[in-house]
Amino acid sequence: MATEPANQQTLEETTIVDTDIHLSVSPAEVAEYVDEPYRSHMSNTGYSPLPSSGWDRNLRGKIDHYTVESPEDVQSTLCEDFHIDYPILNATSKLPRLPQTDLAVNLMPAYNDLLIDKYLDEHDHFRGLASLATQEPDKAAEELDRLGDEKQIVGAYIATTGPNPPLGDPEYDIIYKAAQDNDLHIAYHGSGGAFMFEFPRQNQAFEKFIEVHTMAHTWSQMMTLSSLIVNGVPEKFPDVNFTFLEAGIGWIPMMMFRLNKEYSIRRSEAPLLTKSPEEYIREFYFASQPIGEANNPEHMQQLIEMVGADSLSFATDYPHWDFDHPDALDKHLREQFTKEEREKVLYKNAADAFGMDI
Repeated sequence: MATEPANQQTLEETTIVDTDIHLSVSPAEVAEYVDEPYRSHMSNTGYSPLPSSGWDRNLRGKIDHYTVESPEDVQSTLCEDFHIDYPILNATSKLPRLPQTDLAVNLMPAYNDLLIDKYLDEHDHFRGLASLATQEPDKAAEELDRLGDEKQIVGAYIATTGPNPPLGDPEYDIIYKAAQDNDLHIAYHGSGGAFMFEFPRQNQAFEKFIEVHTMAHTWSQMMTLSSLIVNGVPEKFPDVNFTFLEAGIGWIPMMMFRLNKEYSIRRSEAPLLTKSPEEYIREFYFASQPIGEANNPEHMQQLIEMVGADSLSFATDYPHWDFDHPDALDKHLREQFTKEEREKVLYKNAADAFGMDI
C-alpha cells in the first residue's frame, strides 16, 4: 500500500465515526423505564441488576476512571476534544449474562428507550445500537422490529460473553432475520467481567486481571466468529453486516487461516458454506480498539495491512480505562494507507456497515 503524502489531513479535517462508545447508566435512570417490581426495587435501593466481576479494573486508583453520563459528556469529550463526528452509543453489554430471564427481557427495552430519549433525541449526529437480551431470541427479534423505524438506531448490540449456546446457533436465526428485515447491523462485543463466569477454567487459573483482560474479549469473539461461520449465518442472512468490537485485530488472521484449514478437511460439518471461511470473514468488519503495541511498529503495520482497509473501522471504546484516542490508530494509517484507505477506516467502512448516510 502506498504511503499518504506529506500534506495529510488532520483529524479535525477528517470525518470520523466511532463505533464503540459506552454510556454510564445508573440503576435509578433505567428504573424509570422498567416495570414493577423491578422499578421500585431499583429506584428505592439503588440495586443494580447487572453483575460485577469484582476485579480491580482501576489498579487501586492508579488508572483514571471516566464516565459518560450525559449527552454533554459525549459532545464535549468525543465530538469536540477527539473530533468524532458520529459517535455510535451503546447502553449496556451485560444483558445476556443475567441469570433472571424475565429481568433481562424487561431491561432490554428500558435501556434502549433511555438511549433514545436521553441521547439520540438530543443530537442528530448521535447514533445508537439496540442492546439485546439473547435469553429469549423471539423477544430480542420483537425488540428489533419495534425499533426498526428509529432512524438513529443503526444496529443491534449483542454481548458475546454470556450467550449459551454460542451466537451462530440456529436458535438465534430469528434475531438475524429481524436484523435483515429491518436493515440493522449486528455488532458483537465481549466482556472482561463476564469472562470469569463464562470460562470457569480460566477463572480458576488466573489470579491477575491482566491475564483475564488479555484473553477475555478475544476468546469470546473467536468463539462467536467460529459459531457464525460453521453454522452458515452469513450464508443464511447475506444482507446482514457484522462488526466485532473491542478485541483488537491480532486474532483475525489466525481465525481466517485456521478455519480455512479445518474446513478443507471437514467440509461436511459446515454444509451451508459455499466459499472458504476466509472469504466470509473478509466481508465482516472489525473495530480497531484496542490497537496493539508491538515492539517493532512494522509488525503492527503488517497486521493492519493483513486485515485490510476494507474491513477495519475505528473505535475508541470510551470511557473504558484502556480506550484509544484517534491518534493511536491514525499514526499507523498515515504511514501505511493511502488517503482513500485512511478515510475508509476512519468513517466510510462504518458508514457502509451501519447504513449511515454521511
